[in-house]
Amino acid sequence: MSKRTPPELGQTLQALRKSKSLTLDKLAEASGISKSMLSQIERGQTNPTFATLWSLTNALGVEIAEILEQSENTQGTPVLIEHLEAHFTPTIKSPDGKCSLKILSPVSSVANLEWYEMRLQAGGCLESGAHTNGTLEHLTVLTGALEVTSNDTVIPLKEGETARYRADFPHAINNTAKGEAVAILVVESKD
Repeated sequence: MSKRTPPELGQTLQALRKSKSLTLDKLAEASGISKSMLSQIERGQTNPTFATLWSLTNALGVEIAEILEQSENTQGTPVLIEHLEAHFTPTIKSPDGKCSLKILSPVSSVANLEWYEMRLQAGGCLESGAHTNGTLEHLTVLTGALEVTSNDTVIPLKEGETARYRADFPHAINNTAKGEAVAILVVESKD
């Protein structure tokens, strides 16, 4: 089985920047990414993090999926199995560091379906405002114990249990265990 390498985004980003008649300085200013980092990305010396790619695509006025598709098209025939090494999986951390979400879903599915590996330290809480109308979340506890609150309903969950709940209300996931809790969180958008 051949391992799939990450897409070479540098050439795609450089071509897009030039097509918009932007200098490295102008793109750095618009995106908040340093000129030296942009240069390294364009020369293929480093691949951008998800946050960096988000900033660049916003500054360039394109969707992340467009950049990935263009990069994919320059690499030839797609393989049947995509293999991503752990360091290419983006992770979001809460400001207090007690919650981390590994983004497991591909960029192409983000409009309708997202899934995450969630790790909550003891006493950690992931609070969310209401998502778009009809959004559901599916939470499966792999280790530890969690408590889900959606609207005013509270549901305790033990290891191996799953809760499916409306996420178009303010909702929260609390770690009620003495140690770390690990879960899979799937967000399903209807709109």
